[in-house]
Amino acid sequence: MRPLLRASVLLLAIVAAGTLGYHWIEGAAWWDSFYMTMITLTTVGYREVFPLSRGGEAFTVALLATGIGVALFAATGIAHGIIEGELQEALGLARGSRRIERMTGHEIVCGWGRVGQAVAAELGRKERPFLVVERDPERVRDLREQHLPVVAGDATTKKTPHTTNVERARGLVACLNDDAHNVYTVLTARSLNASLHIVARAAEPGAEPRLLRAGANQVVNPYDLGGVRLAEILVGGG
Repeated sequence: MRPLLRASVLLLAIVAAGTLGYHWIEGAAWWDSFYMTMITLTTVGYREVFPLSRGGEAFTVALLATGIGVALFAATGIAHGIIEGELQEALGLARGSRRIERMTGHEIVCGWGRVGQAVAAELGRKERPFLVVERDPERVRDLREQHLPVVAGDATTKKTPHTTNVERARGLVACLNDDAHNVYTVLTARSLNASLHIVARAAEPGAEPRLLRAGANQVVNPYDLGGVRLAEILVGGG
C-alpha cells in the first residue's frame, strides 16, 4: 500500500474507533461521539460534549495515549506523500524539459488524437526520436505518465514551437482535429525551419491546396487512405 494511502486509512481508522468507542461505552449520539473523538485527538481543550463515566474516562485516556501518536504519524505521512508527489512531478517536468532541450533530428507530432497516437506508435516502432505537442491538460498528463516527451501548448503559435527545438527537428506532422489549425501549424513551423519536412493531415478535400501553400511537403487525408486500403482488401479478397 502506498504511504499516502496507508496514512489516510490509518487516520480514518483511529477516528472511526474513537467514534464507535464513545457510542458504545457512553451511548452517545453518532455526531457527539465523532465530535468528542476529534476534540480529543486534536487536543483543542474543549469541554466534554457529554458526561463521561469511568469507562468513558478510561477510553479517553487510551485514545489520548495511542490515538494522538497515530494521528500525528498519519498526518505526517499524508503531508510527506503530498510533498513527495509534488516534488516528483516537478523533477519529472525538469527531466522532460532537459530531454527535449537536447533533442536534434527529431520528429514533432502536433496533436494527440487518434491520428497522432498512431503516428507516435509507428515512430516508436521505428525507434525514431519524437516529441508531442498537445494543449489538452488531461492528455498532457497522460503523456507524462507514459514518460513520453511532451510540450504543453498550442502548436499554432510561435512560442510553443520554439520550445520543441523545431529549428533542429527533422520533420513535423500536423494532425490536429481541424484543417484551419493544421494550416496555422504548418505556417508557423515553416517560418521557423525552412528545411523541415512537414506532413499535414487534411480532413476536407478542399484543405489540401491550402496546406501545400502554407508550406507542407505532403498532405494526407486519413479517410481517403483508409477507403483506398479497404477497397484494395475487398478486391484482393474477391
